[in-house]
Amino acid sequence: MSRDHAIKVSLDAFAVARVTLRAEEAGTTVSAYIANLIAQDEQKGLADALAAEQLEIQLFTAILVRTVLAGARGEPEVRRLTERAKERAVEQARAVLADVRASGPRG
Repeated sequence: MSRDHAIKVSLDAFAVARVTLRAEEAGTTVSAYIANLIAQDEQKGLADALAAEQLEIQLFTAILVRTVLAGARGEPEVRRLTERAKERAVEQARAVLADVRASGPRG
């Protein structure tokens, strides 16, 4: 792919450090890393929009289920169930992140 246009990107020091580290992990330059991010974003645009819509539907469903449970079982029981669900979600998120980290850098 020909990259014949240069753009200026202004970042704070933390973002520069993070992007530089990610580029080094990917074995590329910061410029090439950012160009790759932009190319990936162009490819995922519709998928990202659909993912956000799915998340909104899931949140709405969770609110409805919680409201029904509170009416049927009472608020203390709903709090207990909610805390247990949060703990399980944290465990699952940690497992997914560990898998992602173990698979190595993308790029």
